[in-house]
Amino acid sequence: MYIAIEWTSAAFRALLLDDEKVFGEKKSDRGTTRIANGAFEAALREELGDWVAKAEKILFSGMITSRNGWIESPFAPVPAGPGDLATQAVIHRVDGLSPLVFLPGIAQTKPLPDVMRGEEMSLFGLKETDGLFVLPGPHAKWVTMADGRIAAITTYMSGEILNLLKKDSLVSRLIPASYEERPEAFRRGALTAYEQGTLPGRILARIFSARSLVLFDRLAPEEVADYLAGLMIGAEVCEAIGTDKPEKIHIVGHTALAERYKTALDLFGVAATFVTPDIAAGFRRIASRQEDATRAIEGATSASGGL
Repeated sequence: MYIAIEWTSAAFRALLLDDEKVFGEKKSDRGTTRIANGAFEAALREELGDWVAKAEKILFSGMITSRNGWIESPFAPVPAGPGDLATQAVIHRVDGLSPLVFLPGIAQTKPLPDVMRGEEMSLFGLKETDGLFVLPGPHAKWVTMADGRIAAITTYMSGEILNLLKKDSLVSRLIPASYEERPEAFRRGALTAYEQGTLPGRILARIFSARSLVLFDRLAPEEVADYLAGLMIGAEVCEAIGTDKPEKIHIVGHTALAERYKTALDLFGVAATFVTPDIAAGFRRIASRQEDATRAIEGATSASGGL
C-alpha cells in the first residue's frame, strides 16, 4: 500500500491505494503557495494523519516537485511515458516517513520550451493512448500522445488572459456586476475568432470588438463576458489545430469549461469527446514501472556478487 499525492499550487489531493484498489482520499485547498517558509513536511504530516504509518512509500506529482516546491525533480524530455518518470524520480528520505518519491515533470525544448507538472497523471491514467488531448484550465494544455507516451505539449494561457481582461481592462468596464451565462454570445465570439476571410487581424485586433460592438448597439453589455470567452477559446482552438484538422480530439474532464471547449470545437468542425481522468491509474502505472526497475537493479547486483 502506498500514498499518491497530487500537490498543485492551489490544492492538495492524496490517495491511499495499492495495485487494485483505492482505500481512501484526502483533499484540501492547501496548495504549495499556501505553505509558509517551506514547511512542507509539517503540512504533509497534518494532511495525511494516520495514513503515514500505512504507506510503504509516498509518491508526489505537481508543483510540489518544482523549484518552488519541496524537492525539485528533473523534467523527462518528450516523448515520455510512465517508465521515464519512474526511472528519473528523485528519492528523498525523512525520519519517520516512508521513502518520498518526487516524480519528474515532462518537457519539450524545441522550438520553444514547454512543460507540465502533474497533468500527466490524468493522461497516463486514460484508456485512450493516442491522439490529441486538451486539458482545459487557466493554462490549457494541448497534448499529443502516441503509444501511451506524451510526444508534444503546448500551453495556452487563454484562461488567465481572459480573467485579466474581465477584471481590469478597457472592455471590463462594460461588464455588469451580476452575471448570467449567455451561450449565444459565447458562440458568436468563437465564430468571430474563426472568421478569416473578411476580418482583419487575429485575437489582438478582435478583442476590441467587445467594446466597439457595444458602442454600435450590436452587443449587449451583459453579453460581453461570454463573447470574450468565445473569442479567447476560439482563438486557442484556431492556433492549436490549424488547417490540418484531426478526426477527433479528447477533452480531459467534464466540467463547465470543458463543455465550452466542446462547443467551440463543434463550431470549428472537429469532433470532440470527453474522457474521464483517473489519476490513481496514472500513479499505478508509474509505481509498477518503478518497482520493475528496482527489482531489475537488485537482480543485477545479486548476479554480480553485490559489487
